[in-house]
Amino acid sequence: MQLAIPHAPRPVSLRQVPGAVRRVSIVAGACVAGVLIVGLIAQVSVRWVTEEARYIAGADVISGSVVRVDRSKNDRSTWPVSVIYAFGSSQQSATVEVEAARAEQLGKGAPIELLVRPDAPGIAREKATIEAQAGRGSFVLPVLGIAIVAALLVLVRELQRAMRREVEPLRTGLLVWLTPDSPLPEIAGPFSFAAHYFRDDVKKPVVARADGRRRPVKNGEKLLAAVAPREPTWVRVVDEEVATSLGWYR
Repeated sequence: MQLAIPHAPRPVSLRQVPGAVRRVSIVAGACVAGVLIVGLIAQVSVRWVTEEARYIAGADVISGSVVRVDRSKNDRSTWPVSVIYAFGSSQQSATVEVEAARAEQLGKGAPIELLVRPDAPGIAREKATIEAQAGRGSFVLPVLGIAIVAALLVLVRELQRAMRREVEPLRTGLLVWLTPDSPLPEIAGPFSFAAHYFRDDVKKPVVARADGRRRPVKNGEKLLAAVAPREPTWVRVVDEEVATSLGWYR
């Protein structure tokens, strides 16, 4: 089998470069998983925000009185507060959650504003706490939207990076025989090393990237490499798997 190195622009696609495909696939999988998780959180958040807003819209504002503040829950952001209130012609009692900073200032007999729905007079919510929670919840959806956009941008960036670093040198870059400046390390994975090549009798120092899991195309001690068009000091070592995929072996 003989290596035939092309000199004209070469048709190269992303799927013909195994390393790039693998990296983009991993990033794409992570982005898809992230979007699915964010979508699930968004669905739950929308339901919660909608229910909170619906409760506030359908409830009446009632004045109540504090009966007892449960100060044993001081490790929580809200404390249980027992209250009594009149709704219609009946006297009601309930336990509501009040934000800790405000609950700490309440004592027996202190007035408190409650929200009570006519269809559930025995269930009350403390007005300031539920409104604060609903207000914070309204920020959830924009944040989730930003997270989805960020995941898509990461995927697009990785695709562009794979094209720029992996495909463009093979497609339009200069193919050279590269001489490493020192023996290559025994690494079963991607690594970079200093090297050089000659063009028009001028020595060109570069930084090369290779994958220790694949055998490079070699000519004695020299390695076949593609110079990145936009980064002439950076080259990509051509491995036998890629050369075979591109039909450079005859």
